[in-house]
Amino acid sequence: MVPAGFAERPVRGRRYLLLVVVEPGGERAPAGGDRAEDDGPEAWVREMDGRGVRLFGEVLRGPADATFVRRRHDEVLVTDGGFAEAKEWVAGFDLIEVQGGLAEAIEVASKHPMARGGAIELRPLWPFDVHEDHVARTEREAADLGRRLEPAAAVAAAGSER
Repeated sequence: MVPAGFAERPVRGRRYLLLVVVEPGGERAPAGGDRAEDDGPEAWVREMDGRGVRLFGEVLRGPADATFVRRRHDEVLVTDGGFAEAKEWVAGFDLIEVQGGLAEAIEVASKHPMARGGAIELRPLWPFDVHEDHVARTEREAADLGRRLEPAAAVAAAGSER
């Protein structure tokens, strides 16, 4: 039985969250180079959707529209707006699923047009099986915490160039 709020979907590869990070008021890289890079986000979305890699993505409103919610000692604290001292902020996200692990995720992220003027942060998702025993999952996650499950980014990038 699948718990309320969850949909059962088979995992076919390694899933990553791509966080699109930009500088407020920062500029995108100047147009130039090959035509494929100049097509913008829509072309990237079409390519990744066509490859079956991109599962979902959205553009986020700016930090001024953010609301922070914290709970401290049973008190809920709500703060409107972003932090003035923030040098970067998350402008959007994409959820991808790749067969080739970190190397393929780096290749997908490097093609994202916002990587030219900002940065794409890749975060691997914990595997989640709604049928897995909660205690076993907690123990597995504790054992994996802080341990890279794949080669370091530099090693993966070098391997993808071969």
